[in-house]
Amino acid sequence: MLVVGDVVTDVLVLHDARAGVETDVPADIEVRPGGSGANTAAWAASLGADVRMLARVGVDSAAWHHAHLADAGVRPVLRPDAERPTATIVVMVDPTGERTMLTDRGAGGFLGPDDWDDDLLDGVAHVHVSGYTLFTRSGAELARLVMARAHGRGITISVDPASTGFLAEFGVHRFVAATAEADVLLPNRDEALLLAGVADEVAAAAYLGGRYGLAVVKLGADGALVAGGAGDPDPVPAVPAPVLDSTGAGDAFAGGFLAARLRGAADRDAVAAGCRAGARAVSRIGGRPALDGDVRAPRH
Repeated sequence: MLVVGDVVTDVLVLHDARAGVETDVPADIEVRPGGSGANTAAWAASLGADVRMLARVGVDSAAWHHAHLADAGVRPVLRPDAERPTATIVVMVDPTGERTMLTDRGAGGFLGPDDWDDDLLDGVAHVHVSGYTLFTRSGAELARLVMARAHGRGITISVDPASTGFLAEFGVHRFVAATAEADVLLPNRDEALLLAGVADEVAAAAYLGGRYGLAVVKLGADGALVAGGAGDPDPVPAVPAPVLDSTGAGDAFAGGFLAARLRGAADRDAVAAGCRAGARAVSRIGGRPALDGDVRAPRH
């Protein structure tokens, strides 16, 4: 599998939401590797998939991110950017595990066609594109190129819309047109409602399943809906888990789903595997599998 998307330095801030303003606020702060595409790649690789990852990073932390991805079993193809730092997200996690994110796209916002090589598709059965790739001009050009090349080789394609804020700004019709060659869409509830233009997730799943062939709508603690081109969406229950941090749970779901599907699992079984990975993700801090600790974060 080839993942095209974002590698990010996550600054995790675990704080007490009840604290007041204009004063010091106690918090636990950690620097960890992240990024929707990179998280998905790491989870899929940790679950047995053969994964390579194309992304653009700053030279400031390229070696650090390369090491973390390699530790997770991913084969990183990281294009170094000498002018911009690696993308950074400040992730503020409240006591319930919910998060607010402040994003600086950095080098990742300049991933584009010049970073592409057709050899990246050699031996690949599936391509996964992080929606964040689409939300810049160069990234949208790359996504179109990658999907056209993959489609031409008969390689299946999935897309994770990634963010309702960026998606709304980009435009629903533009997104649907830009992802016309995708076979699988992996939105969360809010993204599905926005893309379908309806207020009910079942109706949204049915619409998107008809549009893409297969839509899997991630519902967090409510599990997921899987919808093909015909019939009613099929609910798949969540796996109960204590919630420490919801960062990367949707990415973990995507990684678990795609790894199972590459092994030949039926759609519902692959969705169940995604739910298991998502449950593992929310029960720990950070967006990656529990494989880090040996590589120290760079000092800024």
